[in-house]
Amino acid sequence: MVDRGRQRNHFGYSFIHGIIITIIFISLSHADPLKSETNSTVCSEFLSCLKCAKHASCSWSLDIQTCIMTASNLGNLTVNIEGHCPQFSIVKTSVLRDELFSYTVAVTNDKNNFVKFLQGRKITCNLEEEKLAGYILNDEIKCNTKKLTAQRDKRFKALMVYHYHITIDDDIILRFNNDSDNYFVYYDHECNSTWRDEECVTCMWGGCGYKNYFKRCSTKNRCVGQYEFYGKWHVKNYTVVATDDVDRDGGVRLECPEAEIRSVNPITAPLLGGTTVRFTVVNHHILAEGKEVTVTVAGRECSEPKTRRTTTDGDVTAISCTMMPAAHTDRRRNHEGPIRLLYTGDPPKVSITSALVIGLVDPVITDMSPRCGPAAGGTMLRIGGRFLDTGTTLRVSVGDYATCNPVAIYSDLILCRTNPALVDGPTAARVNVVFDGQLSKYVGDGSVVFTYAAVPALDPGQSLQGIASGGTAVQLRGRHFSCLRYAMFYVRHGERLHYASCRLLNDTLAVCRAPKLEYGRGSAVTSFKYGLRVQDPEYHEMDLLPPRDPRGYSLHADPVFVDFVTDGRTVTINGRDLDRGYRPQDDLTVRFRGSGSVCDVTSTDHQRIVCAASTNASVADLDTVTGVIVTIGDTFACVVKRKADGRSRGLGGGPSDSMVAGVKIVCLIAIAVACVAVYRTKFTRHRVGATTSAACNNPTTAVGYRNK
Repeated sequence: MVDRGRQRNHFGYSFIHGIIITIIFISLSHADPLKSETNSTVCSEFLSCLKCAKHASCSWSLDIQTCIMTASNLGNLTVNIEGHCPQFSIVKTSVLRDELFSYTVAVTNDKNNFVKFLQGRKITCNLEEEKLAGYILNDEIKCNTKKLTAQRDKRFKALMVYHYHITIDDDIILRFNNDSDNYFVYYDHECNSTWRDEECVTCMWGGCGYKNYFKRCSTKNRCVGQYEFYGKWHVKNYTVVATDDVDRDGGVRLECPEAEIRSVNPITAPLLGGTTVRFTVVNHHILAEGKEVTVTVAGRECSEPKTRRTTTDGDVTAISCTMMPAAHTDRRRNHEGPIRLLYTGDPPKVSITSALVIGLVDPVITDMSPRCGPAAGGTMLRIGGRFLDTGTTLRVSVGDYATCNPVAIYSDLILCRTNPALVDGPTAARVNVVFDGQLSKYVGDGSVVFTYAAVPALDPGQSLQGIASGGTAVQLRGRHFSCLRYAMFYVRHGERLHYASCRLLNDTLAVCRAPKLEYGRGSAVTSFKYGLRVQDPEYHEMDLLPPRDPRGYSLHADPVFVDFVTDGRTVTINGRDLDRGYRPQDDLTVRFRGSGSVCDVTSTDHQRIVCAASTNASVADLDTVTGVIVTIGDTFACVVKRKADGRSRGLGGGPSDSMVAGVKIVCLIAIAVACVAVYRTKFTRHRVGATTSAACNNPTTAVGYRNK
């Protein structure tokens, strides 16, 4: 009862907890997405109507020119739809010498009557640090006219960039959607408008509470020639930053599409250096004119930069340079960093930094396959590891004997094909990979070698044999087997090749299975041609034939088992051809039927197999054994039954020679009669060795053949 009460309390608590979790889940699933965005969006960071109104949680206040969180009751001067933002454009973006200039801003898409709001406000136009009165005329904000005088650097022709901004009631800055509307230029001579930005780069960007403007023209500009200007203003109040602050961080870092590093190759490089880095830069030829250019990659000096203007885009320059080694290389970890171009000369210094970073890594080579191949070359090596695609050049060599031409390179794999070696083989050598001509690595730190193997061959004078059922062990000896990846033993029987599997044990030995072959009745021992079909590491097939081997492969009939007897200590199995066509030590196994215990073979001859129960056999008394199972190889098995008077035939009580001779004569007469019967009835094939005194199972496995 106590246990059930606890169980009820547990179920009650679980039910209450389930309800609470469900309520929380429903609350979260119905949470207001606007509130979720509000938690992650800081509206005050957006300094224009278009950027502010893109966010559902933010609205642009026209009267205070600030992005605020969207309120429940929006006023007439609040914009929360991007398409309702007023548009501003500068009516005239340049002025000539001695020309009265009026900075004029046209306002369109005024859905909230912003211009009407401005009519009752104080408008001030700020030209650099000078203040001019402003006013509203129709849908335009106009500033009082002024005759400008270029206060230019004497190094350049007459061109001056001026910064203009408008304030409302002295302290509210009118924020344009496009920062370029705050700038206009001054020329001291008439200039074709199509030439003004020819061979020039103009870059505007913001960040860290500042807005930046950079303009540089090359000597090829037909309007003013070479010119350079940089200005930096505080975003909050548009006060100018002194030029003395520019070089404190090592130069002006340009951040705009008009001056950027685009493609970078490679993205990883070896720590030791030597890598040729290639990248493209927009408007490099303008920025570099008359300047000293320094390139660093991941903090490393990149020496001897070479440039080439691309044919597809004249504004893009391709640059290549070679990374120098570091003074102190930390191999315990990998490093990374961007590409940085520094243009040094007349101040200010200007730099470009790539968005992509290049990793400095230490390649690791772990393994390789295959590990041998012909001295003639052509082996495809698969070299595995990490950071293998680092750098731009790669050289693979096998000792001092040959090179390996790269076919494909991945981060974790190198594929290369060996060239012909300077040796005939067999010769083993370490495989070396050199990255960018500097960093040398051995496969497995030198523990893995590649062997240029000689041509494989079979030894002459081998005596091979098998039984008709096949499956017995056939040992083929030869040389240079270790480089083979696959082998099949075959015997030519008539027009057919009968195959069986092989196992390559070492460089000089292959252990194969004998194929199943037909053995005609009355046939004597037959000799057939044989060979070994092999595959090299590249899956090329070849046939190895035995030289000067007149005996060939000897085929014997399957052994015939009659019965067995025992003297209480050993078992003697009787029959014919019991020791031919196989090696007893490799293929012969005798087990007691029922228990499966092994009977250790002690001797064999043409008519007998003698075995004794092993020490761990479960047979207590051999007199109780009624049958044994004899297995030869993989495919031949026979159940031999005990003779009725089993104890009269053992090693010490076998039949007399005269009795055996009489039995042989009777058997020969029976065989002759059977042959005549076969000939007359036109049967062409019979199994040799069938007897009425034993029941044998002889299952065999099918072996394929090919026409040759």
